[in-house]
Amino acid sequence: MRLRTIAAISAAGSCALALTGCTADKLGVVGPTARVGDTSPLQVSFASAPASLDPAKSCTGEDRQLLNSLYARLVDFGAKRGPEGTTQIDYTTIMPYLAKSWDTSEDGKTYVFKLQTGWKFPSGAPMDAEAVEFSLERTLTMGQCGSSILNDLYTDPPLIKDIDAPDHETVVIKLNQPDPQVLAALADTSGGIVDPTLVEANGGVKANEGNAWMDSHAAGGGAYVLSSYSAGTSAVLKANPTYGGLPPESEEIQITWVTSPSTQLLNVENGTTDIAFGLSGSALNSLKSKQNVKVVAYDDTQSMVMTMPNNREPWTNRDLREAVVKAIPAQDIIKNVLYGFGKQYYGPIPPSMPGYSEEHGQPVPANVEEAKKLVDKSGVKTPINVTLDILAGDQNQKALSTVIQSALKQIGINITVRTLTSSAWNDAVYNGKSQATLRFDGPALANAGYYLQYDEACSSVGTFNTGYICVRANTPLLDEARKTSDEAERDRLYAQLTKNWVEAYPRVTLYQSLTPFVLSTSVRKFHFSSSYDMRTWAK
Repeated sequence: MRLRTIAAISAAGSCALALTGCTADKLGVVGPTARVGDTSPLQVSFASAPASLDPAKSCTGEDRQLLNSLYARLVDFGAKRGPEGTTQIDYTTIMPYLAKSWDTSEDGKTYVFKLQTGWKFPSGAPMDAEAVEFSLERTLTMGQCGSSILNDLYTDPPLIKDIDAPDHETVVIKLNQPDPQVLAALADTSGGIVDPTLVEANGGVKANEGNAWMDSHAAGGGAYVLSSYSAGTSAVLKANPTYGGLPPESEEIQITWVTSPSTQLLNVENGTTDIAFGLSGSALNSLKSKQNVKVVAYDDTQSMVMTMPNNREPWTNRDLREAVVKAIPAQDIIKNVLYGFGKQYYGPIPPSMPGYSEEHGQPVPANVEEAKKLVDKSGVKTPINVTLDILAGDQNQKALSTVIQSALKQIGINITVRTLTSSAWNDAVYNGKSQATLRFDGPALANAGYYLQYDEACSSVGTFNTGYICVRANTPLLDEARKTSDEAERDRLYAQLTKNWVEAYPRVTLYQSLTPFVLSTSVRKFHFSSSYDMRTWAK
C-alpha cells in the first residue's frame, strides 16, 4: 500500500490530528483556546426545516442543517478563507477527523483507516472501529439517500464491497472499483457515526427502511448534543462534554425555523437573530444599509435551472431548446430578482465546482431576435403552450416564473405557471409528469462526477435525471472522468463533456447561487458550508 493522505499538521503542532472543534487549524490558526466574547446562546434562524435528523436519510440541504454539529465522521472537508473575515468549505481538500490517517492500496480499491483513540459517545459507549463499521453498514442497509451518497451513485455493482473492523482502531473499506471521490463521500453528512447501542435500543436497522425514532432524535458523538427538538419549530444544541475533539466555539446554539419571511426579517432587524438563512433577495437588499448586520455571500454548488424534459414535446427539438435558452435574460434576473446574489454560466458544471470549464461554460447572452429565428428553424408551430411547475412558498421561483413568462411570450411560447406543494412537485418531477420545472438543485457531494451521474447521465434518465438529458457522446467521458485520479486528465474530460452538453442545449441554467447568510455584527466567527457546519459559529 502507498500512503495517499496523512494526518493534518497544525501550525503550532498542538491541535492534534482532528479537525474537530478547531476547524480554523486548517488555516494555520490553532487551539485549544478558552471561549471568548459573548457567552449567551447563539441565535440561528432558517426559513425551512429538515424532514429527518438521520444521517442515513439526509437528502436535502434542509436535512443537513444539524448533522455536522451532531455527528463525527471518519474524514472531513478542508477550509479556506472566505469573504468578510469568515472561512468556507474547501471541497478539494480532505482532512482527518475520527480517522487520524489512512492508506490506499495500489489498485485504489482498499482503504485502511487508523482511528484516534479514547473517543466516546455521550452514552459512554466507545466511538471505535466497530461503531464506524456499524454506522456505515447501517446506512448502506437502509437504502435511503445516504446509501446512494456513500456509494457515490454506483449501483451495479455498488461502490462499497465490504467494511471490516479487524481491531478497535482500524477500519478497512473495500471497493468494487477504484473511485478517487470515495473520501468525499465519507466526509459527507451521510458518513455520520452513530452510537450502536442507542440505535439498537430504538428501532434498530431494517433493510430498505428508515428509522422513525432517528428522524427526530440524535445518536451521535459530535461537537454538540441535541438538548431539545420540536420538528419544524426549534432545536437547542449544547456543547458535548464527552466530545473527543476540541470544544466547539459556542456553548449553546438555539435554532428556530421561521416560515414567515416578514417575521424572519424583523427578527434580524431587531437583533433577535444572530445568523439567518433563507431570506429573499429583496429582503437581503433591504438589509445592506443596516448598521447592525452584514450580508455575506458565498460561491455555492447549487444552481437554479429550468428543466425541459428532453423526452417530451416540444423539448425533443434541439433548436427550440436553444431558442428558449437565448430568450431568457439571465443577467437581468440576477440583477433585478436576486439583487446580485447569483452568477451566470451555461453548462453542466457550476463555476464553484472542480471540473468547471472556463472555455466551454461561459454564459449564453440573451438574444431575442436570434431566438425567434431558431423557433422558425425548429419547424415547431406556434403558439406553443407549456406548463411550468414551481414550488409553493418559494418567492424567488414565483418572481422568476413571471420573467420567464414574459420572455418566452416574445418567441411564441405561452407559459402557464402551476404552483405545487412540495409533495405534488416531487410527484410531478420524479414521476415524469412535468412539462417544465423550475428547480433549485445541487449535489450532495460537491464533485462533478457525482453531480453528472445523477443529473445528466443516460443511465439515470427517469430516476435521478429528471431532465431526461442524455448526450450519448458524454457517457464514456463521464465513466473515464469518474475513475481517473489524474486531475489534469479529469479536467480535460469534463471540458469535452461540457462542450458536448452545451451544443445540445438540454436545459436552461439561470444562475449559480451566491448563497447569502445574514450575520449580526456580534458574530465573530462563521464558517460557510452547504451542509451548515456550526462547530465554529460564535459571537
